[in-house]
Amino acid sequence: MPEPTALPNDASLKVYAATDPERLYVLATEPARTARSLYVPEVLKLVELLTGQRSQAATDCAVRLGEHAARLVPAPGAAKLMDHVVRELGRRSTPVHLRPHFEQAPASEDPVTEFRARLLHELALGGRGLLDEPYTTYQEGLRKLGHPLSWLPLTSFHFEHTVRERAWSPGDMLGSMSPEELYARYPATAPTATGAGAGRAALHTPDDRRTEVAVDPFAELGRSAAEFFTLPEPLDPADFNSALLTALGATSLAGLTAETLAAAHTTADDVIGDLYVAAASGGVWGDSRPGAYCRLSTWRALYALMGLDLSVPHGHAVRAAADHRWLRLAPARRTGDFFFGDLSDTAFAVLDPTRTRVAVIAATDTD
Repeated sequence: MPEPTALPNDASLKVYAATDPERLYVLATEPARTARSLYVPEVLKLVELLTGQRSQAATDCAVRLGEHAARLVPAPGAAKLMDHVVRELGRRSTPVHLRPHFEQAPASEDPVTEFRARLLHELALGGRGLLDEPYTTYQEGLRKLGHPLSWLPLTSFHFEHTVRERAWSPGDMLGSMSPEELYARYPATAPTATGAGAGRAALHTPDDRRTEVAVDPFAELGRSAAEFFTLPEPLDPADFNSALLTALGATSLAGLTAETLAAAHTTADDVIGDLYVAAASGGVWGDSRPGAYCRLSTWRALYALMGLDLSVPHGHAVRAAADHRWLRLAPARRTGDFFFGDLSDTAFAVLDPTRTRVAVIAATDTD
């Protein structure tokens, strides 16, 4: 196999991107370069040059490059290149330039359908509001095919602002927060004796399917857990605190006390930010996921934490999240049996509107 053609200098490449983007597409898809690996710095450079242009021609060439990669999966680097094209187009391109690429109905046997589904929902995540043709028709086509991404909305709620911010922060990782850092940023809760009593009286209510969905964003981290509890009577919101949580008997909180577990008030939009970053980063040793699938995993996990059926509309779920009470948790360093206390410790608890059901979710990672 001959060596791939050497790329022109950067100045020439920029000129080609503006005046002859087809030349960049040919360079990126050259057989010798494809045989070596699609996901190499020189190909990524060509992707970014194409997506950095605002012309229809450059956008078309970038889309064709993503489709080319989709057809070659599972060739080395093909899936990563496809997702890189999706991410760059989602950030830089306009729905106007991408509109022609959604005018053909999706087909289950066409690998390009997967590329376009990811691109459609990368645009939606970016808050583009894809509420007109042909985007809605393409989404309906995906729904008829049973494509998992078709469950997601084509709009990005303001509620997802932390997801949008963190989705476009390359290399963003979960980070551990000490109790002191937690209380410096969030309103603290104080432990109460009545909270501890309510925790001891709670009933553990295992739900394997709900647990699986709730922790899915943390799948690549070293350790994760989600558990659900039912209280014998409605809880006074003032008793939703570390004393209650450490008395529940949750696996992730084993070995912690009301004094070594910090708990502070937060909101669900904060929770989904951590869920998304965990899925997107893959942790220290795991693999990241495409942005659209990170968003899917995040939404599904949110529904699981609140005990909602997936048939509930997303807007209703946002309103329901506001009716729940949320706590962000931070264990004192090197305490408890679950957390590594190293690179990434994150944990939350949620109390439902009836004040009788509590969910606890936690994850930890280390190198």
